[in-house]
Amino acid sequence: MAFADLILDAEAVVTMDPQRPRAASVAVRDGRIAAVGDRDTVHEQRGPGTEVVDLGSACLLPGLIEPHTHPDLCAQCYAWVDVSGFNHPRVEQVETVLRDAVNAASPDEWIYAFGLDPMLTADLGTWGRARLDAISPDNPLVVMIQSMHTLYFNSAALRAVKLDEFAPDPPGGGRYGRDADGRLVGKADEAPALLPFMLFMDTSEAAATERIWQQYRRYARAGLTTIGMPGLFTPLSMLGVFEKLSERGDVPVRNVAYLRHHQVGEAGRKPGQGSDTFRVQGVKLWYDGSPYSGTMLLDEPYLESRLCCCTLGIPAGTTGHANFEPAQLRELIGELNADGWQVLTHAQGDRGTREALDLYEHALSAHPRTDHRWRLEHCALISPADLERAARLGVTPSFHVNHVYWYGPELRDAILGAERAERLMPVATALAAGHRVSLHADSPMYPPEPLRLMRTAVTRRARNDEVIAGSEAISTEQALRAVTIDAAWQLFAEDRVGSIETGKLADFTAVDRDPLAIDPCDLDRLEVLGTWLGGRRIAR
Repeated sequence: MAFADLILDAEAVVTMDPQRPRAASVAVRDGRIAAVGDRDTVHEQRGPGTEVVDLGSACLLPGLIEPHTHPDLCAQCYAWVDVSGFNHPRVEQVETVLRDAVNAASPDEWIYAFGLDPMLTADLGTWGRARLDAISPDNPLVVMIQSMHTLYFNSAALRAVKLDEFAPDPPGGGRYGRDADGRLVGKADEAPALLPFMLFMDTSEAAATERIWQQYRRYARAGLTTIGMPGLFTPLSMLGVFEKLSERGDVPVRNVAYLRHHQVGEAGRKPGQGSDTFRVQGVKLWYDGSPYSGTMLLDEPYLESRLCCCTLGIPAGTTGHANFEPAQLRELIGELNADGWQVLTHAQGDRGTREALDLYEHALSAHPRTDHRWRLEHCALISPADLERAARLGVTPSFHVNHVYWYGPELRDAILGAERAERLMPVATALAAGHRVSLHADSPMYPPEPLRLMRTAVTRRARNDEVIAGSEAISTEQALRAVTIDAAWQLFAEDRVGSIETGKLADFTAVDRDPLAIDPCDLDRLEVLGTWLGGRRIAR
């Protein structure tokens, strides 16, 4: 008999395997799960060299999974000046840290800041060239809001990128804020308009490698063992960096990557190509934008509130916009379908998700597939009818559910209104339609906190403890599935990770209490005690 390399004992082992939902011990051999069950049975595989770890009263879970996060963007944004509302509740604090950064900068040095937050920072007011010029008259200064869909720039930055005062909006959904005469006011929305201001950062391979590694460590500390990376925001050559990191013996997470649509030809990859620690699975598209940039595509306009019109700069009557005309994407999605790619599309608004589904339906009708698992990402206001249609089409939703926690009151009272807010992030409706759903934090937008995602999905409580769309609450077990086995299924990884079953990779997350046995309001207070990847404990 071959003995186990490792045995883990715990008061509770929650497996997410319906055939054996709970256990007390797990044995690991050669990086895979060799046995699951009661302590006496599993310990039959104990040999003279077996490491035995008794977790006491802790709970062992399958390694937690975040199917939508951006380690490359985190590597960039977390290296910038922090102006986030998480750490700067008053606008005076934001202005102080920006001035300090300007005073410390060398002449002509670019200054980047991340996390400007109109919801969490009180009295933020209007931002743009005039305000940033007062803070930094000479150094180029760029400030990105927390949602990442809008940035503000000063006059020095405008001069440095050699954009004209009346520069036209770039194709692909990018837009510049303008005054009544058409002059740029220092506001850019969506990636094509942001890009000119992002070309002056340190994107060297050495810097990117170190920052991405630190972000991988951050994921592990949050209890994550597998991530999905939807869209490479760095040069395509960074695929090689991710592959090198995945080959390290101490890599703390597995990464399932998705290319941007314009990278497919140059990448020279095939769907599912790679290893257990890094593989390229699909392609990511962006159909609409963000609620906080006025670019989420809606059937009815945004509210005409002080937050929308004055702070966020969303003109009255705006319903958002698509980044593409549907006709522009029909041929592309058809080609991706014919080549066997899994397709993910960022779609937030009710109209945005509907039109994205129209495109999916057109492609899948022309070339039907049976197990494509195409995804809609974020799904803030997807309708019940479209959730039913998505289920028929084999399209699955991933919910950016912490919009409810962090910004739920503002979405209800100042951006969407009470009626639409009752349909916000309709996770329960999706489950009722037969979907396998996942939850994500979309870091760097929100911190990687899978346990807080669970709490929000179960309680629907915002940061001020108000309940938002309470009818969309789900059970703790459903939420746990959404960050384990169902998230793995969406990544085409359910045969390897997502549950504690014999033969699967030995990826685990230990927490101090059983999440299925506590008050759901305490889910985000669970302490992550450690993670294991392929049976190897990840150093804390």
